[in-house]
Amino acid sequence: MPIHNAECAAVFAEIADMLEIQGANPFRVRAYRNAARTIADYGRDIPSMIASGGDLGQIPSIGPDLASKLREIAATGTCELQQTLRHALPGAIVELLDVPGLGAKRVKALHDALHVDTLEQLRAEAKNGHVRALPGFGAKTEAHLLEALDERLQRTPQRFLLPAATQSLMPLLDGLRAVAGVGDAVAAGSFRRRRETVGDLDILVTARDAAAVADAFVGCRDVARVLAHGKTRSSIVLASGLQVDLRVV
Repeated sequence: MPIHNAECAAVFAEIADMLEIQGANPFRVRAYRNAARTIADYGRDIPSMIASGGDLGQIPSIGPDLASKLREIAATGTCELQQTLRHALPGAIVELLDVPGLGAKRVKALHDALHVDTLEQLRAEAKNGHVRALPGFGAKTEAHLLEALDERLQRTPQRFLLPAATQSLMPLLDGLRAVAGVGDAVAAGSFRRRRETVGDLDILVTARDAAAVADAFVGCRDVARVLAHGKTRSSIVLASGLQVDLRVV
């Protein structure tokens, strides 16, 4: 499937998160965050611009280095820096970014204070009451994290055939694209790779009002259960039992 602006923006957003966890220069982190937002809001399809030989220098916040990475992403869906950072970070720490309620700052705080690198380690620390003691967390946040982690780690794996997943996905995408300020909504993960079966669905949305997108997502007609409802990350379970995870960039 072709790459779109949403996927490009998501790669840059993840790079910014990983750099922040590493403690990189804040200006470098900000450059990737700004680039992700610019790409998400840009009115033209950037991979199509690249294919037609368009000048990426006309895109605000995109200099020669970021333009080179955009070309990599458009061609392969990733870039060397993203893969280098994933391998450089300890354990499965990148997976912590997918937990609702955790952004790069909180993941870094958990890693620095509690040496948490995996979902299982975070769950153990939360069960022991160690997370609530950290600045910026508290008992309520710890309880929400523990609930999300229990759901994720205890869930019985279930696979859905691609046609059935497609039937569930399309109304969701149509509904999200209808939200005011949404640039695009696309499938990611195993669905985008056209695997025969999927365990869950991942949706990427570019939007100016992330909260409105999240509200529309958890309010979809076929939602059986809301697992998480955050500004940029939310998760639901449909009546069919299929879990759908949303990320807004």
